[in-house]
Amino acid sequence: MERDGGAVTIVGVAARTGVSRTFLSDDAQAPLLAKLRGLATKQPATGRPALPDHQRIITKSHATVVRALREANRKLNEENERLRNELAVALGQLRDLRRGIPAPRG
Repeated sequence: MERDGGAVTIVGVAARTGVSRTFLSDDAQAPLLAKLRGLATKQPATGRPALPDHQRIITKSHATVVRALREANRKLNEENERLRNELAVALGQLRDLRRGIPAPRG
């Protein structure tokens, strides 16, 4: 179930495997029950099933993605600031042209 990205629950495992919940709660199944509970606690609290292990992002990869996104965001903010300045200059020049003020030389 975890490999498929499905929710891991005692009820779900019992239904999928065709055994009773009582069977899973038996002392002989304690290691299996512990493993199921461990898998269930790894799932997000959002109610959505956890991603299979091979699809989960590792912390190092996550940090790399965050760094790259922050850098891209910084560059976009710089470009926005540059474009705002260009627009302000162009609007000022347009205002001066409409008022008949000659453009500065230089």
